[in-house]
Formats: sequence, C-alpha cells, structure tokens
Amino acid sequence: QNLSEEFLVKTSRHIYVTPTSYLELISTFKQLLKIKQDEVLMGKIRYTVGLEKLDKAASSIAVMREEIDYLQPVLEVNAASIKELMITVEKETSEAAVVSKKRFQTLLHCTVHG
Repeated sequence: QNLSEEFLVKTSRHIYVTPTSYLELISTFKQLLKIKQDEVLMGKIRYTVGLEKLDKAASSIAVMREEIDYLQPVLEVNAASIKELMITVEKETSEAAVVSKKRFQTLLHCTVHG
C-alpha cells in the first residue's frame, strides 16, 4: 500500500495490485529464486572441486617430499664421489700434461740431435 502511494507521488500514476499481477510477481520471484539457487549450487560445486584439487596437490607434495627425503643421502654420496672423481681427473690431466710435455721435449731433442 505504501509503495503504491509512493509510486503515485513520484510518477503521478496509479498502480493497482490485482490477483493477476500478484501471481506474476510470485512467478517472477520463483524464477529469480531458481536462478540464484543455481548460481549458489554452481559456486558450491566449484568450491568442492577446488578443495579436491588442493587435497590432491597436498598428497602429491607429501609423496614428493618422502621421495626427496629418501633420495637425499644417495645424492650426497653421489656428489661426494663425483667430487673425488673430479679431483682424480684433474690430477691425471696434470700428470698427462707433464708426460706429454716430456715426450714433446724428447721428440724435439731427438729431432734436433737426431
């Protein structure tokens, strides 16, 4: 009733609430309610799917962390053996360079005095 009077003051037009207009209002309200319920349901589904993906990611991270913890000592041992191998290679390379230098000098000496 108050809204009808307010509408009359603002627009200088009368509005009447008839049984038909009231039924249309109820029908429109039901349609809007259905739309909003569908939106809420879709939001709930997206939220649930997101939570499932987060749970799956968390379990994958836990598995990867266990693998890292298992492989860490092996990696440390391999790193130490590679370091030792590099030292050996550097030592043998320097020894080979000395031998090569001596051979070159011997060859040069033989060629000059030969």
